[in-house]
Amino acid sequence: MIERLFLVTAGYYPDSVGGAARQAYILAEALGRMGIDVTLVAPSTASDAPAREETAFGRIERFHDRFYPSAGGRRIASFIRWTRWFQRTYRARITPETPVYVFHARLHALGPVLAARAAGAPVAIKLGGGGEASDFEALRAKRYFYGGWIKSLLLANVDAFVANGAQIEADLDKLGVEPGRVAAFPNGVALPPRERLVEALASRGGNRFIFAGRLVEDKRLEVVFEAALACAEDTPGSRAQLVLLGDGPEGRRLQNVARVRDPGGIVRFPGYTADVYPELWKADFFISASMREGQSNALLEAMSAGLIPIIYGASGAADVVTHGETGFIMAKSDPAHFAAGMRTALLLSPERRLAMSLAARQFAAEHIGIDAVAQRTMAMFQALGKTRPSGHRGAHARELLAVGS
Repeated sequence: MIERLFLVTAGYYPDSVGGAARQAYILAEALGRMGIDVTLVAPSTASDAPAREETAFGRIERFHDRFYPSAGGRRIASFIRWTRWFQRTYRARITPETPVYVFHARLHALGPVLAARAAGAPVAIKLGGGGEASDFEALRAKRYFYGGWIKSLLLANVDAFVANGAQIEADLDKLGVEPGRVAAFPNGVALPPRERLVEALASRGGNRFIFAGRLVEDKRLEVVFEAALACAEDTPGSRAQLVLLGDGPEGRRLQNVARVRDPGGIVRFPGYTADVYPELWKADFFISASMREGQSNALLEAMSAGLIPIIYGASGAADVVTHGETGFIMAKSDPAHFAAGMRTALLLSPERRLAMSLAARQFAAEHIGIDAVAQRTMAMFQALGKTRPSGHRGAHARELLAVGS
């Protein structure tokens, strides 16, 4: 019977407000509701973030350094310090009955894998992306030899990889990972009450688009910004509006651009908020042109609030969105395609818009509720504790122990 679990992320609040941090938080909460004592471990560069913080699900423990261990390059010393710290700190606390669950196969994953191996504990890694956005591709692309070396170590010594989409499953197959070491289930969201959705549907006007997340260049916000201006110009009677919810350098840049090009205030920048739902309830469509994430937490939260997605067909998109039924998948991430997608959305009849909103919410309720994801997570670790394969775990013991000593 599993009673405790270590959950490790590459960054956490207050350093990170991204999807992985949000996913870790709501999963830890759900596991806590199941009676699991969770220790959430993360590196931090924020000197004012407490080293230990008691929570309802257990505790948060932080390793402080000037740089993140996954940065690599000239900051490789941070990775070495983190790896050794993790081994020393958790050597006695991780037991064969205490699973270790790591978010993303980046440099920071090596320390937790090492600690789990030393204790004989089951260890799994939840992968962050597929295709060009693959975690293993990021390791392979590291400038120095250690990226490929750590990639090989992780592939050889992790019990299970969690894939949230078909693209990640295909990537793992190409890498030679046996099907028995792949657990396929999606990210999760904390489902808001259906009664709140009914209230929101009654007040929506069919003209409001929203993106929620970090406002950084990688999200391709300029695509949706340009698409919104073009759409508003082409369909002036639609009163189309775009909300870019969050904070980041690209958001600040676009805000300066909007002062010149958007005097009518078609695009709004509310800033960062820890609770995105008040803005989601007022919107009709979730829009994202990101080419690196098709199953983002922001997308799943939007669907849980009954928003109709308009997204680029990145890795994992088709696993969540059915084109024309629960949302729209764009073939290209450019302003022309997204402007066309926005115009299509604006022309939906109230009946069709309602049907698609309810279908998006229904998908979320049936497939991505965080409590169901937490149950599948624990079922995976229960199975690993009984049938954990041994052949791949001894392949590189000496190398691993040398790094962590």
